[in-house]
Amino acid sequence: MELWDLYDKDRRPLGRTHQRGLPVPPGAYHLAVIVVILNPKGEVLLTRRAPEKDACPGWWENTGGSVLAGETSLEAITRELREETGLAARPEEFTLLLREDCRTDAHFDIYALTWEGAPEDIRFQAGETDAARWVPLADWEAVAGTEGTLCPARKEAYKQELYRRIALYLQGQREFS
Repeated sequence: MELWDLYDKDRRPLGRTHQRGLPVPPGAYHLAVIVVILNPKGEVLLTRRAPEKDACPGWWENTGGSVLAGETSLEAITRELREETGLAARPEEFTLLLREDCRTDAHFDIYALTWEGAPEDIRFQAGETDAARWVPLADWEAVAGTEGTLCPARKEAYKQELYRRIALYLQGQREFS
């Protein structure tokens, strides 16, 4: 049984947990994390959701998941990356790019990570992912959020800010407010 900490609309902890799979109570949110993995060539690593996934099976996505009760956002993205891809990054290697609040029933923290490996180096988690590929950044931005490819940011304003910050990240910026 997976438990999540609950937060209000302003990300203040509510002091209670919630069981995954049950509807999140109105006015409450859990925390989720996503990592945009980039290489120095300006490509984005996408993984394909396993065909048995309930939501969006076979779609391409950025690695991520829910923050477990008692975990920090950074601990969660480190764990999710290792679980879903087999990649072991240190917490200090991640850069928090953007926070998207009040998206459906979750707040999202979107991270960036530089990695130069090959898709063949990925170890897929059964039932989660089954393929990986590098996609040029401009190609990914053109299709992210359309049929077949999920986008880490849902609202258009967040999406445009995310793309702006990714460009800055590729230029070497590692601090975002």
